[in-house]
Amino acid sequence: MPRVRGDIATLLGLAGMAIMVGCERTPVELLESRIAVAQKRWDGILLEFGSPRAMPRLESGWSYGETAKDGNTFRWAVAEEASFRFESARVGRFLAWIECEPFEFDGSPSQFIQLTVNGEELEPIGLRPGRGRYPAWIDLRATNEVTIRFRYAGEPTGRAADKRRLAVAFYRFELPFDAAQAPSKRGAFARVTGDDDKPGIMLPAGGEISLYAELDEEPAQLRIRVGANSPELLAARGTRLLVEVREKSGTILSEMIEVQEPRGEVLDWGADIESAATSIEVRLVAEGHGVLVRPELVVSKHHASPEPRDRFPRRNLVVVFLDGANALRMGLYGYSKETTPSIDALGARSIVFDTAVSQAVYTIASIGSVLTSHYPERHQNVSFADRLREDAVTFPALLVEAGYRTAGFSGNAVVSKAFGLDRGYQEFFQVREREDYTGRGDSVLRAFVEWLDEAEDEHFLAYLHFREPHFPYDPPPPFDTAFGESELFPEGITDWKNQIEVLNDKAAAGERLPAEVIDRIRVLYDGNMAYVDSLVGELLGELERRGLSDDTIVVLTADHGEALFEHDYIGHNTQLYEESIRVPLMIHIPATKARRVEGVVELVDLAPTILELAGVAVNNLDGQSLLRPEPGRIAFSRTVWDKPRYSARGERYKLIWDSRTDRGEFYDLERDSEETRNILKEEPFMSGLFEQRLFAWLREQERLRAVAPLPESAVVTEEQRELYKAYRDKEQENRGWGRRQRGDQTTGD
Repeated sequence: MPRVRGDIATLLGLAGMAIMVGCERTPVELLESRIAVAQKRWDGILLEFGSPRAMPRLESGWSYGETAKDGNTFRWAVAEEASFRFESARVGRFLAWIECEPFEFDGSPSQFIQLTVNGEELEPIGLRPGRGRYPAWIDLRATNEVTIRFRYAGEPTGRAADKRRLAVAFYRFELPFDAAQAPSKRGAFARVTGDDDKPGIMLPAGGEISLYAELDEEPAQLRIRVGANSPELLAARGTRLLVEVREKSGTILSEMIEVQEPRGEVLDWGADIESAATSIEVRLVAEGHGVLVRPELVVSKHHASPEPRDRFPRRNLVVVFLDGANALRMGLYGYSKETTPSIDALGARSIVFDTAVSQAVYTIASIGSVLTSHYPERHQNVSFADRLREDAVTFPALLVEAGYRTAGFSGNAVVSKAFGLDRGYQEFFQVREREDYTGRGDSVLRAFVEWLDEAEDEHFLAYLHFREPHFPYDPPPPFDTAFGESELFPEGITDWKNQIEVLNDKAAAGERLPAEVIDRIRVLYDGNMAYVDSLVGELLGELERRGLSDDTIVVLTADHGEALFEHDYIGHNTQLYEESIRVPLMIHIPATKARRVEGVVELVDLAPTILELAGVAVNNLDGQSLLRPEPGRIAFSRTVWDKPRYSARGERYKLIWDSRTDRGEFYDLERDSEETRNILKEEPFMSGLFEQRLFAWLREQERLRAVAPLPESAVVTEEQRELYKAYRDKEQENRGWGRRQRGDQTTGD
């Protein structure tokens, strides 16, 4: 690979020579989109408060991450005090730097911050208006706790646009072990705008950064400017910048850029990147001096004409949700037992998605994403304290505007008006509250059939949410013994506290549960699955009997899966293995050829698909139509808690990351479908790529959340409060999350 020195115009000329017919060279600025989520290494401690990487270090008193106008990330302190923690490989007294900015409004007093580090109260720091960097001497320990108190923190008055309870915006906490690495004006890895008004990153001496980028089929160009035309940003003599480009199989480019001019200079370097790989890692290492660098990757983008959309005749829509249905325990998805004959028959004449992923492994957040086609971080309906906002735009509401009659039928206590999950339906039936409720899904089906007597002459959307195969695992006869005898738990498992949690506690303590206990639990779950499958068969038969089959689109899926001790846990909420995130998904469109779709899709894709089938156009959705799925998708999921676990699931690889502990798990699902071998350290390229994708997604979700209205609080009656008590208790118990993930015992890296 040649070393190219000269000005940017020369490099642009070289790029122009590479333009292919039908392609356009489009610069992709790695700094713009990926600098906050890049892997950074240096001889020091860096906490970038607004980055997802900071989440495991932050404790109380913080908002979500935001982005300033200049691209730097920050996070507000929103209470009387805020705290964070960090680990250190060294101990002793060191100089740290804090970059922050007080929140100001008309009449706001001057702001002071008071730091307490490891129990020692430091001298107060008076903050200047605007963003500034402030020094603080700290006695480091192996584990460090920092608490920050503020002179004021409250809702501003006057003409302030932001009415949140704010105190100070924190950008970074930085502690170089070599004090010479931290200039007082520029922080390590800070995003800085150069003389050409384009951003760069300050690489400290000895520091390195890794950024991942996607390639197209055509060759790409990597371009790097070193330094900028101002005295403090010139690349100093003796600066050396190592540039490495790697793909999964190894290094494809390695070159050292050196600064030789005595007064410093600005260097422009470029090289063609030819690789059969779809992703590369760009690694930059500064030696000798810290330096401002700006890398850009120029790739070929083919602008293909959009595929014409099929026009579908106006049909009824029946959307069926099975609560807690693990796709891997259905015949259609390869299960050996005949748990779902009716669903399998429906799938044989439908579009079936082999790898459909739920956005949350619990109902509130998952159904919020289904209704809005927004990820949970964006719609914010993520706990039992939240309710989907009244002004949320949902696909049932859009169908009402298009002339559909809409109704929802819920057998789940959570899918209710209390949590806003009735948004958009003209009629919503909380079947559990009916006097004739049997405790099972037959009540949901009966309510739908009764409603259908009045609605079948109109075009309608009907949403049916069965509580099965979700806990309690109490299938009625003959399903209770259909897959095994009833020697254990003859009445099923109906008590979460005294049955399921006891078993989970034993498993978490390392006790091996008897095989017959696990087998019986799975037999009961399979029986629940077979029972709800029989209800699906009755539903389809009812449509056939009424002559509606040829005029009705049927969608069948689940809100999340269910763990049955595959990874030492039973239930959902807290794990992100395949049994928890994989759900069935099929769409039966009359007179449409059945097919299987192999790629990864998400439940946020459901709303845009339903709307397209109904002829309704809508923008501003996170999902995309399943009628034209894009290859190479990454699906994102989360658990409960304010700082949850997240997963990024591709067609072959999967990353699980815990935002409380910073622990990661990485699996090759092609070779290890049961997720038994964490290869995080063995696959640094692929795990780094997936980490960046996950963190970039998190940043985008926080950006959207920052401009969204605050969530509404759930409003429940005393009677409902008692009904939801078991759910709330379960959520609180799950906050003892450390023992709930198999990886906590197996991966500490």
